[in-house]
Amino acid sequence: MFSTSADILNMSLAIGFIILVIFLSITLFYAILILRDFSHVSNEVKTTVQKIHATIAQPLMAIEFIVEKIRPYIEMFIDKKMNGGKVPAKKK
Repeated sequence: MFSTSADILNMSLAIGFIILVIFLSITLFYAILILRDFSHVSNEVKTTVQKIHATIAQPLMAIEFIVEKIRPYIEMFIDKKMNGGKVPAKKK
């Protein structure tokens, strides 16, 4: 079967490459599984952030808009209370 030492070397190289290919295939398979799990986790995080934005951030922005529109009336009311009911003079 093996006539020279070169045949033994070639056979051992072939076996080594086969083992290397099997190892790389298994590594690639596990990398794909890890990336798929990471994709699922990132999608769950994205939906959670969207829910938090919808339940917290949007109402806060609405409250900020309302406060911004009401602020001049509140300041006018406070000025009236501080001046004893007198209407402040308008500045030109």
